[in-house]
Amino acid sequence: MKLLIVDDDIYTREGLAETIPWELYDVEEVMQAENGKEALHTVSWYLPDLIISDIRMPQKNGIDFCREAVRLVPDCKIIFITGYTQTEYLKDAIDLSAVAFIEKPIQPEAVLEALEKAIGKIRTQYKTEQLQKENLSYQKTKLFHLLQQRHTTEELLQEVCGNCGFHCSRDEIYLSLELCSEQENEDWEVCRELLEQYLKDSIDFLLLDSDQNAAKAEVVIACRAKKQAEIRRKLHSFVVKYPNYTIALGYFVERMSEIYNSSHMAHLAMEQTFFSPDVHYIELKHLIRREFIDPGIYQVFLQVYRENPWRIYDWYREELARLCESENCMPEGTQLIALTKTFASQILKDYPDSLGDTGFDSIEVYMDQLAKCRHLQQMEEMFYQLCHGMEQYLEKQKDCSRIVSDIRTFCLRHLDNVGLGGQMVMDHFHLSSTYLNQLFKEEMGKTIRQYISEMRMKRAEELLSQTYEAVDEIATRCGYSNGNYFAKAFREKHDMSPTDYRRMMEKHYETKKQ
Repeated sequence: MKLLIVDDDIYTREGLAETIPWELYDVEEVMQAENGKEALHTVSWYLPDLIISDIRMPQKNGIDFCREAVRLVPDCKIIFITGYTQTEYLKDAIDLSAVAFIEKPIQPEAVLEALEKAIGKIRTQYKTEQLQKENLSYQKTKLFHLLQQRHTTEELLQEVCGNCGFHCSRDEIYLSLELCSEQENEDWEVCRELLEQYLKDSIDFLLLDSDQNAAKAEVVIACRAKKQAEIRRKLHSFVVKYPNYTIALGYFVERMSEIYNSSHMAHLAMEQTFFSPDVHYIELKHLIRREFIDPGIYQVFLQVYRENPWRIYDWYREELARLCESENCMPEGTQLIALTKTFASQILKDYPDSLGDTGFDSIEVYMDQLAKCRHLQQMEEMFYQLCHGMEQYLEKQKDCSRIVSDIRTFCLRHLDNVGLGGQMVMDHFHLSSTYLNQLFKEEMGKTIRQYISEMRMKRAEELLSQTYEAVDEIATRCGYSNGNYFAKAFREKHDMSPTDYRRMMEKHYETKKQ
């Protein structure tokens, strides 16, 4: 709360400023002025909540000063200081709704009593304003949600619209649009103010609704019918000036109860930005029919992937191009992301080392970022990184003979199988025990049993440090017969339990982040 003391007597001003415990009355700032003229200049930029002013002063008396001050700050409360029998000023002071009068010589008790009265009025006024704002905010939120429902009656919408202070005319039309921000933790209230300022003189009202910290917001605009072209032009120039925003338009409707349809069209338009990342203003000319992806595509992926993993990225690009070749019939971006995540999961299951040089700390981080892709190119780039990592891993295996390379890939794909061991490998590749172990000793420097054991332990370490799965679940995924056997083997290798290892790695990552 801010206070301005106005008096031509410096001792009166300083006495009030220094002796009253202003902090007890929530007064955080105290300014002084020695006459009405100086005080009026101060009011114009200081905007006080409370003024204590002498009535008789040179250049401009307290009554004249306060009459002009309340024009600048209508809610400001006034306490007058009187030193004489100034009945000629009394009526003017009452007209100015003075809260109290303090007579000279000033008594501290009188000042405190006047302050209690003034501060009480200010607090009551503040609470009333807050309640009004909260109620208005509630009514606007209610109106917005009603507008998004398909069967809301026009009568109910008109009623709630009136509660918000919006008055609809016969020639008024409505437009729904979606806003998307590239900025994390977007302040949508700031965005709303920017948009209102940009569209001023073109709209009758604007509503914006968004979940906290959401990347998207929905907007409803009301305007006169003749303003359609002007609003389109202004919205287009808005995203040119603020390129971190993307705007997708629905279409203009004549009744509030039809805004639901406009909102649906805006949502479809925003979905198209997934395929056009450089477009920041989009307005569909016609509806796009949604094409559902044939589930059989996964079997095709597996066939290509098993036969020639080096071919998988090119096949992926070709399939995306085929799915998106028609402008009138396309899958949703979320469908394509889900499909890509399915492909990536299979690759990461078989080749977890594929993330080696991608910059992603863990499988969880990679999959989370893949799910958040906002554009087709971003999704393609992330899948390319994974495929490239897989290819690098496969290149390293070329140092081995073809048979050892195939055995290593086979073991990696069946690591969760409790029965994976020398016998299973021998049966699959039709090898003798002696030849298999001799082959691995020569090329890998270890037996097949040692190799499988190391692979299981390595995967267990990755899952403990990169996921929150239970220890028993990790044991199963790594091919151990039970959690107790896994814990025993882990302790022998690391001299600590799996749980303690996880805690150690969590502390390591926290320290790394700092």
